[in-house]
Amino acid sequence: MPIGMQSSAPARVERLMINLDTMMPMVCGWDECDRRARTPYQVRVHEHPGRCNSPAARYGRHSHYVFCSERHLLYWVYSSGANAHEAAARNRGRIYGQLPEGLRNRI
Repeated sequence: MPIGMQSSAPARVERLMINLDTMMPMVCGWDECDRRARTPYQVRVHEHPGRCNSPAARYGRHSHYVFCSERHLLYWVYSSGANAHEAAARNRGRIYGQLPEGLRNRI
């Protein structure tokens, strides 16, 4: 049997996210949580600054957000961008801390 396929092996390897500048574990990106962030729960966002004519603004930048659990990652994803507008329309203006329709009972 291949390594990792034994019944005693964990389903997923999770490691703490370490800030290489400070050598300290990173904290969850969800604002109400102070648990440590884990490697499988990351979001990479491509951001462009507002109306700016500089050459650097044309390419934008990448930001990484890390979370402690899949639930907190989904809270953040569905509370930002176009998802926030859809959530507000669906929930009478409430955006913050909502899971998408199909995932509310699963996680």
